[in-house]
Amino acid sequence: MISEIPCVDIRSGASSVSDPDIASALDQALATHGFCYIQGHDVDASRISQILEVNHTFHALSEEEKRELAVNRFHRGYIGKDESQTVTSSVKPATQPNQSESFMVMQPVSADHPRWGSAIFGPNQWPDTLIPEFRMTCLDYFNVMQTLAYGLTQRLGVALGLGPDAFTKWFTEPTLFLRLLRYPALSTSDHRDQFGSAPHTDHGFLTLVAQDATNGLEVQTSEGRWISVPPLDNAFVLNVADMLSVISGGRWASTPHRVVLNQRERYSVAFFFDPNFDAAIYPMLPADPPNREGLQVHYGEYLMERFDKNYLYRDA
Repeated sequence: MISEIPCVDIRSGASSVSDPDIASALDQALATHGFCYIQGHDVDASRISQILEVNHTFHALSEEEKRELAVNRFHRGYIGKDESQTVTSSVKPATQPNQSESFMVMQPVSADHPRWGSAIFGPNQWPDTLIPEFRMTCLDYFNVMQTLAYGLTQRLGVALGLGPDAFTKWFTEPTLFLRLLRYPALSTSDHRDQFGSAPHTDHGFLTLVAQDATNGLEVQTSEGRWISVPPLDNAFVLNVADMLSVISGGRWASTPHRVVLNQRERYSVAFFFDPNFDAAIYPMLPADPPNREGLQVHYGEYLMERFDKNYLYRDA
């Protein structure tokens, strides 16, 4: 299936993050769609295969085994089907819980961290006895994706005409999420308003998604149409999230997207590269509409507000 979403090969030009052709391609894609494919990255295909494989392995565990790793108050662990509902959607609030299940990993935090025990600053959970290779596979993927995301952040600064170091101040201690997702196959009892993931925007800076061979991800165009973002070999799907949209002055929209269910189950791995928890985000380009000119968003507060509203475990 051919997608309307452009593909940007970040190895196609000069090795510098300031390559003007790549910057132009990123700007055109993100100004039009808020999404693009990224090829020419340095993440080995074997690493992508391995993280998708442990994703399968984890979700093949029994419900009881997965529940032993139920998400903790630091947003780390297993989130089951029907345990999240997108009520903060900019499209329209979801009327049904999301049908996906997922396992959340965040950046490791040591117990002597000044924020330890608050907000998102706590321990990850690991199925070490059940899947011995799970922890190392996740952390290895985590590290290579962080390196890729740092490089892309520099390229995005260039694409906005701000320079490669424009965003550095917001990423001295970035907020990082790795989410291993499973979407069930469509059943005859599913309703039209049930989604693997209901229409939403991402709350952070940028998202990089590795997909298996099953379709399901869709993006809403500026005209309101939903278009497919099918899997592309050895490519990540990159999308603009809310904080990057603010920084760009609205030039790059944080585009609504969703995952629809189909006849086959679907697996994906999303890596979220977000600012420092304490970052105060503001437009670095003239804001559109102009009344956003003085906008400032405290990322950590914005994040926790969305967690509180969209995840049922926050009420426990």
